Amino acid sequence: MENRRSKRIADQIKNELGWLIEQKLSDPNKGFITLTKVKLSPDLKLANIYFSVLGDIQGRERSFNILQKATNFLRKELGRNLRLKYLPQLRFFYDDSLDYRDHIDQIIKKIHDK
Repeated sequence: MENRRSKRIADQIKNELGWLIEQKLSDPNKGFITLTKVKLSPDLKLANIYFSVLGDIQGRERSFNILQKATNFLRKELGRNLRLKYLPQLRFFYDDSLDYRDHIDQIIKKIHDK
């Protein structure tokens, strides 16, 4: 169960990381990365960050690798902007829920067309 403080911190991390990825991450191959969700562990020491990327599978993998390489930089910059006793470790995951939704929409459309 997520409490209000955890939810508020997750929202702050999502907003700050979104800004950092857009403004400070200078790799031109990062693609258009959108953070979809941040889940914090109960002790607030681990943050699972879910993202989506426009493009194909190679673009997703390229963006994921760029985020993995920039994890220490992003965590350090995040620490400058947030006042927390413990700064959580960052782990990035591709959020495939949008792909799944598109797949379901296509199936429904095919059924509707028949």
